[in-house]
Amino acid sequence: MKILELVGILQMLNKYKLFLILLFFPISLFSQGDTLDLAECINIAIKNNPQIGIYEGNYEGSRANVTLARSVFFPQISVTSSGVRNGGTFFMGPTSREGNYNNFALGFQGQLLLFDFGKSIFKLSSSSYQSEASEYDLKNTKQTIELNTVIAYYNYLQSKKINEVNKEICNQAEEHLKQSKSFFEVGKKPQFDVLKAETDLANAKLNYIRSNNNVKLSRIQLANVLGIELKDNIEFKDDLSYTKDTIVVLRDAIEIALNNRPDLLAQKFRKEAMSLLVKSNWLSNLPSISVSGGYNFRGYELDKNFKNSWSLGLSLSLPLFQGWAIDATVESAKASLKSSEHQYDNLKQQVILDVEQQFLNYEEAKERIDVSEKLVKQAEETFKLAKGRYNSEVGSAIEITDAQITLLNAQISYIQALYDVKIALAKLKKAIGY
Repeated sequence: MKILELVGILQMLNKYKLFLILLFFPISLFSQGDTLDLAECINIAIKNNPQIGIYEGNYEGSRANVTLARSVFFPQISVTSSGVRNGGTFFMGPTSREGNYNNFALGFQGQLLLFDFGKSIFKLSSSSYQSEASEYDLKNTKQTIELNTVIAYYNYLQSKKINEVNKEICNQAEEHLKQSKSFFEVGKKPQFDVLKAETDLANAKLNYIRSNNNVKLSRIQLANVLGIELKDNIEFKDDLSYTKDTIVVLRDAIEIALNNRPDLLAQKFRKEAMSLLVKSNWLSNLPSISVSGGYNFRGYELDKNFKNSWSLGLSLSLPLFQGWAIDATVESAKASLKSSEHQYDNLKQQVILDVEQQFLNYEEAKERIDVSEKLVKQAEETFKLAKGRYNSEVGSAIEITDAQITLLNAQISYIQALYDVKIALAKLKKAIGY
């Protein structure tokens, strides 16, 4: 009975094996969706890109520097303890004696900066500006990754569309070759038409091979941007809708960019940080005033009472001569400030140029859509007429070839325009700082 029961259990498990697998291992079977949209791809790219970790580390380090610069405004408290065994000859006035004794001590010490003419305040403000700059560096890195993802995403979808067009052209070329052969066999067309159709088919196949390879390459590039391995069953959502309205006028776009661009803001904060550091370094020439105090316990044996003592004092520290070290730090900070100011001015010019270029590219991409769409319709009509003329034994093979090439170029131009406007809009937003 036990063996029969075991067999029955095994049969039941085998019957419901698929159900158990789906129940306990759903993540392994459906770890990736079949279709990814652009927003999902951007999130994946930002999550997997190692540059994010680099700039996050820089930002965290800058925040730690702010805490370090702020620490001087708080009391510096420490505890000390010691135990010493002394032995040998001890002199007490003109006499001496041999002996050994212990010395134990326990104490608390504290110090607080009262006033340093603003040197520490300027240093803290400089560190805060550096931290702000690091935060904008991180934001700029995320925007750059987002733009690279958009470009790779739409380049892949564009390559697929172009590949479909080339495949269709191959089918049309094969159909034309069959028609030419049938006409030649019955003596309605010369052998030239057959040879021309074979050449056209070969060229169409070459274009299809290239475009098919471009699909593979663009998919590899997209996978590299995303930082994941793209399985064959993963597809990407395509959306060719766009708005013909101008999202912003050029003058407003430049103004927004100058206020929003994270790379420009980062450089602006670095310039401010260097300016404050110059002041902080120069103020090192002035005195610092601090208050200090402590409470100590001393004794010669651990099993006897310790004697206590306390101290409280005010100190003033004024550097008289440091081997020109303070002057050197001031000059170094001034040089860094000068460099930072020129970097900011140069970057500001680049931002304005970038906005102007991306604005014009976006407007041009929108205009190309309407023109290329009309061109496709005209090319389709021309190809139909050429094909009809040839089938009616009126047209020539050259007309078919010319019409087919014109149609191919028009379709590719239209596809490129549709995706170029997507990429151009993303570049314009990046240039503005969105």
